[in-house]
Amino acid sequence: MRTQRRVFEKLSESTKVELASEKIELSLADDIRDMAKRGQQIQKDLKKNLNVYNGLLRAGGTMNKKLAEVEKISKELGVKPPTEFKKLQEIADKYEEQGNAIKKVYNLF
Repeated sequence: MRTQRRVFEKLSESTKVELASEKIELSLADDIRDMAKRGQQIQKDLKKNLNVYNGLLRAGGTMNKKLAEVEKISKELGVKPPTEFKKLQEIADKYEEQGNAIKKVYNLF
């Protein structure tokens, strides 16, 4: 009887270890699966938000066209362009530069 009880105790100890390792492995697999789903959602959200590069490119392009018109009209009239002209030109160029940079990142998705 004593021997039988010791055998059962030994078997239960080894069984507990196996169950514990399986639980850990299942837990890790669940964690990895959850992280993969989260990563996919982040990619989807990021791609949606990065799509604003079109607006940035349009804003910069439109500003540059309008600034070119102002410069042309100013030259025709023999008047200096407004003092803000250079600053606005830099802003328009920056919009286009940033839009193109975001476009490159967007194309990675």
